[in-house]
Amino acid sequence: MKEKINNKFPDFSVLMSVYKNEKPNYLDKALNSIENQTIIPKEIVVVQDGPITDALNQVLKKHSENFVNTFKIIKSKKNQGLGAALCLGTSAIDTNWIARMDSDDISVPERFEKQLIAILNDVDLALVGGQVSEFATNINNLVGSRSVPTSEKEIQKFVKWRSPFNHPTIMIRKDVLENVGGYIPYGNLEDYYLWSRIISQNYRVKNLSDTLVYMRVDEGMYNRRGKVSNIQYFYKLRKFLRKQKMISFPEQIMGDAVMTVNIIIPSFLRKLLYQKILHR
Repeated sequence: MKEKINNKFPDFSVLMSVYKNEKPNYLDKALNSIENQTIIPKEIVVVQDGPITDALNQVLKKHSENFVNTFKIIKSKKNQGLGAALCLGTSAIDTNWIARMDSDDISVPERFEKQLIAILNDVDLALVGGQVSEFATNINNLVGSRSVPTSEKEIQKFVKWRSPFNHPTIMIRKDVLENVGGYIPYGNLEDYYLWSRIISQNYRVKNLSDTLVYMRVDEGMYNRRGKVSNIQYFYKLRKFLRKQKMISFPEQIMGDAVMTVNIIIPSFLRKLLYQKILHR
């Protein structure tokens, strides 16, 4: 792979976590999409969240040898979950800009360049994300999308009810991430909790209107969104938003009620809700 010279934009790293149940070919495609960007990162940091399979190790070995810049593999002795893995990975990053990437998604070739241009155009920007297109099996089989607001004002409204960023698309300043406490294990809501803390401290944020990532979806995604164990974290998050005066008491109660219904409805209804209304 030819090295792509980056003397115009700030240095950045890609942060990814992988665990034993990931499919090697998905990880391979995800890493390929990073390495074939119009602007490549200074380093790729992959956290092994517990022991992984030999096949996954072979994929990491191949890319660590092929990548023209630094490729770091950070190993956790046991599986701790995404929040803890990303916290561990953050400490190993040498740049002040961090791009997140999931191990089964695919970034569009101009993703990083578009985000870096936005960063150059707004020196106060702390976080920039974008849109995702959801696919099943391959990126030619698009099954949905998740649109998030682009302006700061609309993001502040959106965060009252839903996560205002697509986590696998974001690029964030490391100093801001650390200032708000970093990634904190929080059920499946570690990202939503992080955005809430960043917005509550009035950092500049935005989303691009462009699709930056093709996100892989499966039936298990809708089951995970209905995990009963998540509801306690959602209630805690709503209390945090209220404490920070980001929502009113009626809004807190309404949000709690909506999430409770989302948890208890059958998985097939939840799938319809996300595909027909929330993700379209």
